Amino acid sequence: MAGFPVYLLFLAALIILPMANLIRSARHRRRAGIRWPPPGPWALPVIGHLHHLAGKLPHHHKLRDLAVRHGPLMLLRFGELPVVVASSAGAAREITKTHDLAFATRPVTRTARLTLPEGGEGIIFAPYGDGWRQLRKICTLELLSARRVLSFRAVREQEARRLLLAVASPSPEGTTATASVVNLSRMISSCVADSSVRAIIGSGRFKDRETFLRLMERGIKLFSGPSLLDLFPSSRLAMLVSRVPGRMRRQRKEMMEFMETIIEEHQAAREASMELEEEDLDLFIGGSETASTALQWAMSELLNNPKVMQKAQDEVRRVLYGQERITEET
Repeated sequence: MAGFPVYLLFLAALIILPMANLIRSARHRRRAGIRWPPPGPWALPVIGHLHHLAGKLPHHHKLRDLAVRHGPLMLLRFGELPVVVASSAGAAREITKTHDLAFATRPVTRTARLTLPEGGEGIIFAPYGDGWRQLRKICTLELLSARRVLSFRAVREQEARRLLLAVASPSPEGTTATASVVNLSRMISSCVADSSVRAIIGSGRFKDRETFLRLMERGIKLFSGPSLLDLFPSSRLAMLVSRVPGRMRRQRKEMMEFMETIIEEHQAAREASMELEEEDLDLFIGGSETASTALQWAMSELLNNPKVMQKAQDEVRRVLYGQERITEET
């Protein structure tokens, strides 16, 4: 032993101790019924896996490349925020169908928690439970029943006709000269916003549509955009440095005041009063943003796949040939 190098003892200890710790941890997990988390790429201290998304957009292409190497279900850590990424139909089915109750509650970030009033989560951020089920039941029976949806058919057909006329017009809305390029995303957003307001409030045209769309787009960017406070919720420094909470409070105040003005104008003619609740704001934004986003993505995919676009155009021309008026049946 006298000639045995001391550094080899330290090297053996460095190898054996971590292995023993891993074995003990694995046994504890098996006894407690705890499974190993999904795999993921290598991480850095503090920032976690954020460096894997550095560079040019779009980020979902980089997530796809990571999924090719690490599997369809990955666990990433953005700062202190754990994120599970499902990159296959099977993994998505497990989350949205097989284990949907485990993922039913939308996570409320630190920024959103500072912005939302106490008990004002609405139907979007309300935790899964009796309260959320009651709100969902009311929306389903009062707004989304077959009879109610059918009653809004004329509104949908009128707004769809206006959208088609605006796209086909040589001078699209907001331009003065003949143009061959149209801002289809803006037109779709305007169409959906008009349809939602007419269905919820009953007004004819949405006079302040542009203000509503501007506030909605800004709010969605703030809620869905990266925030230092959301990545490091336990950091007091992030709380002091981040400007997002103040911006979100101002955004919510402006949106609530704007929607209250619209409702007051509508209620003035009926000599009635109604207080704007968080659920009402959820219906306005949810009914406008989700539908327009789905339509924009559908059109984007068609434009990126010319063969599919040509097939869809041929089918539409064949079905609607010779018809002067387009209805939902056609």
